[in-house]
Amino acid sequence: MTARPLGHARLWRRPAGPADPRPPILLVHGGYHGAWCWAAWIERLVADGRDVAALDLRGHGGLPQPPGYAESGVTAFVDDVVAAIDAVDRPPVVVGHSLGCLLVPLAAIRRRTAGLLLLCPSPPGNLPGAAKVRLVPEGAAVPPLSVEVARARYAPHLSDAEAADLAAKLSAESPRLLNERYDLRIPVDAAAIQVPVLVVEGGRDDPERHPPGQDQAIAAFYRGHHLRIDDAPHNLMMGPGSTDWFHTIWTRFNGLTVGG
Repeated sequence: MTARPLGHARLWRRPAGPADPRPPILLVHGGYHGAWCWAAWIERLVADGRDVAALDLRGHGGLPQPPGYAESGVTAFVDDVVAAIDAVDRPPVVVGHSLGCLLVPLAAIRRRTAGLLLLCPSPPGNLPGAAKVRLVPEGAAVPPLSVEVARARYAPHLSDAEAADLAAKLSAESPRLLNERYDLRIPVDAAAIQVPVLVVEGGRDDPERHPPGQDQAIAAFYRGHHLRIDDAPHNLMMGPGSTDWFHTIWTRFNGLTVGG
C-alpha cells in the first residue's frame, strides 16, 4: 500500500491490474480508529486482485490533529470521504464501519459509488426510533479509550495482548462529531442513495449503541439488505473469526447487483 495526503486526511491504496473490471473498494473506519483496522481485509482483498484503498480520516491513524479538530463535525469528515472517492478514479464500493457508516452515505449523495457496505452502523439521525447515547464533554478532543473499554465495546473476542494493541492504536476523537452522532443530529436523505446497500449486524455488538432491531431498521431505511452474523462483535474485521465473517459478508454483498 502506498500513501498520499488528502488535505488533513490520508489515503492508502493498492491498485489492481488494468484488466480488472471490478469497481475499486474504499474502506472508511469509525470513531477513534484508523486505516490500520482494515489490515486483514486489505490483505484478503489484495489477494483477490481487488483495487483497494483505505482512508485515515483527519486526526486519525497517527495523523496530527488539525486546528479546530475538537470543533470538527460531520461536514469536515464527510469532506475527507468525498476527497477519497475522487482519488480512486472510478466509482467505488464504499465500506464503512460504525461511525464511518454515517459519513459514507452522506459522501455517496455527493459522489457516484458502486454500492455501500455498512458494518455495525451508527444510525442516521432521522431513523425512526433510533437510540441516543450519552453525550461527551466538548471543548477538547476525547482521549482514546482504555483497554478495558475498547475491549468491551469493540472486541471482546480478542486476547489480552490483542486488545492492548488495539487500544494503543486508537486516536483521540472529535467530541463534536461524537455528539452529533450520539444526539442523532446527522440526518441522511435515504431517497438519494440509489445503489445497493448491505447492512451487517454483529450479534455480539454493544447493546447501548446497537439495541435489538436497530441495524435491521437501518437496512430498511436505505431500502437495502440486512445480514446478521450471530457470533460477530463490533470489530468484526479483526481477530479470531474474522476470516469466516469476511467471506460471509462478501459472498452476500457480491450477490447484489454492484458489478463486484
